[in-house]
Amino acid sequence: MMQDTAFHYLRYPWGVSFTGMLLVAGPAGGVLVDTALPEAVDGFLLPQFRHFGFSLSALRLVINTHHHEDHAGGNARLRELCGAKFAIHRAGAAGLEAAGFRPDLLLRDGALLESAGLRFEIIHTPGHSPDSVCVLESASGMLFTGDAFQGCGTVYTGIALYIDPEAYLQSVAKIEALFRQGRIRRILCGHACAPFDGDVPEEEIPAFLEICRETVLRYSRAAEAYLANHPRPDAAELGRQLLKRFGVTAAPGLPGLEKHTAQAHLAAR
Repeated sequence: MMQDTAFHYLRYPWGVSFTGMLLVAGPAGGVLVDTALPEAVDGFLLPQFRHFGFSLSALRLVINTHHHEDHAGGNARLRELCGAKFAIHRAGAAGLEAAGFRPDLLLRDGALLESAGLRFEIIHTPGHSPDSVCVLESASGMLFTGDAFQGCGTVYTGIALYIDPEAYLQSVAKIEALFRQGRIRRILCGHACAPFDGDVPEEEIPAFLEICRETVLRYSRAAEAYLANHPRPDAAELGRQLLKRFGVTAAPGLPGLEKHTAQAHLAAR
């Protein structure tokens, strides 16, 4: 990694917490991971660029960790303002296109992207969504995870939010293997993921990933117990139970989303 490469973990204030982005700025330009919501571009992102002395014209590449609006909603506005290319895992292309945005690059697991003298590896980590990826800056070991890993949950949903628990667990194991190989030295998340604030230093990465795993297993055991007593299961009811037993807050900023995690566990039975 070049000594004058700068890493900026940008936290856009959104409701009860924040949506995170990562700007990696080098001598030949920069790469941005995620764009938050549409209103974040003019109201937050551009002022942050100016604060760090980064010229918008130097932005070469934007990588979306997945297609959800709180992570890719700023794409269209940013495209109006600069000539950067936009990339997403191919499983997320339809989601962006449904919102009226066509990405320039469709990615696969293991894809290597080189831009502005910087090098990134795309690691497909489905579970939260089919298109979720982590973005690894190879030289520094900096891993930006978007929503791929959620600890005990965020204050937006109260519990960890995913649609495929088995894929989520496989993704946790995948990142653990890369960490054991010495390739990951810091994790930055798309939101604060209890009990972490979104920034996980190297020495705490094993604990963070173990919490991610144990959270899924706790939900799974709770779902099994629920099914044993409810022959006609209801995802909304199970979601409320998960929130009551395991929630990191009793008043999520986006109430009702816990139903999706519950439905994922019911579908897995």
